[in-house]
Amino acid sequence: MRNIVLALGAGVVVFAIFFVPGILRLGEAIPPGVLGAMVAYFFLARRTFRKVEAVFNDAAKSLQSMPPKFDLAIGTLEKGYAHAREQIGVRSQVDAQIGVIYFLRQDFNKALPYLQRSVGFGHWVAGAMLAVVYYKKKNHDEMRKTLKIVVRRGKKQALVWCLYAYLLIQLGLREEAQRVLVEGVRKTKGDAKVKDALLDVQNNRKIRMRTFKEQWYQFHLERPPVEYQQSFVPGGKVSKAARRGRWT
Repeated sequence: MRNIVLALGAGVVVFAIFFVPGILRLGEAIPPGVLGAMVAYFFLARRTFRKVEAVFNDAAKSLQSMPPKFDLAIGTLEKGYAHAREQIGVRSQVDAQIGVIYFLRQDFNKALPYLQRSVGFGHWVAGAMLAVVYYKKKNHDEMRKTLKIVVRRGKKQALVWCLYAYLLIQLGLREEAQRVLVEGVRKTKGDAKVKDALLDVQNNRKIRMRTFKEQWYQFHLERPPVEYQQSFVPGGKVSKAARRGRWT
């Protein structure tokens, strides 16, 4: 919120610079003021996100150590909350990162509140994990509500659509799963894995989720082969998009 207030203040200053001396009339001075506010907000938000990204990078170092220092990483991530008053979405992003760590450790009860709070601004992986937690807890209504949010924000991700369909099939909702995959083929512009999943459902076969490899096994819905069992330590390099909590 602080960045919004500062940006609005900058916009007012720009407006006053042109309007008060009579350089521009009221209607003419408004556009420069709005532009000034937008530019100020962009730079202020970027500055805050860089601070948060630095916190995420420090946490990643703890996760990449052998053995991973999970508690230290979570403690480091919690420092990111200090920037929550500066920028909308920061708290949700920190919650998402902490929730993912707890989920990967299969501590679903601890993961749940963090993942719930991250739905608004968190990345799609956190949202998908929240849906899986609801599935495991047999809260199927919340699972479906969450998946609808996830596929809207991660609409280009083949795994999102296939996971959605997979969970529906586990509930015996094969026709609904087929409709989801039809939409997924359209949203992903014909992604091969989504098309294959649709074909599997149409032919009453099990969706071959193993084609997603470690991306699939991280959801703890199927026991991974030995070669993937070390992949779930959340210590790999995190993309900039994921660190910033983007959905796509």
